[in-house]
Amino acid sequence: MAFGTVKVDTITTSTKTVTVDDLTANGLTSSAIGSTVQGYDADTAKTDTAQTFTALQTLNAGLAVDGPYKQAAETISALDVDCSTGNYFKKSISSNSTITFSNIPSSGTVCAFTLELTLTGSSTTITWPSSVYWNNDAGQTAPTLTDARKHLFTFITSDGGTTVRGAALLNYTA
Repeated sequence: MAFGTVKVDTITTSTKTVTVDDLTANGLTSSAIGSTVQGYDADTAKTDTAQTFTALQTLNAGLAVDGPYKQAAETISALDVDCSTGNYFKKSISSNSTITFSNIPSSGTVCAFTLELTLTGSSTTITWPSSVYWNNDAGQTAPTLTDARKHLFTFITSDGGTTVRGAALLNYTA
């Protein structure tokens, strides 16, 4: 894409020809005659309209958000939390279940997500990936859950999922 300035000595329209000297006599300078030309690039985002990106965007200079941040709550249909689809997931479970995590970014990239589980069964047990280490514990003992309650879990990893740190907020009735 080329950028530049076009300067002219004469402007010709369908009805008249005007020279730069004529315009100068009317208070315009030759620099006022120049026209800056910029090519159009369909892949360039406009900054004065809302943008929807359908591919991954890499922002190497950082990201500053001044205003609301929205993320759709992803309802997972199976028991797999697919980290490539979002960072807030919801699931209702009525029987003993094993949760899995997939598409965790490679080591060196932080992956953080929240899982909202609603237990609707009786004596429901959740089995977590063996890579999960829970807060307030030196190991992998998962928190005890109460049925007929909503539970929030936050998970963070920066080593490709080798070690996932989990924290729990338990027993919400609403």
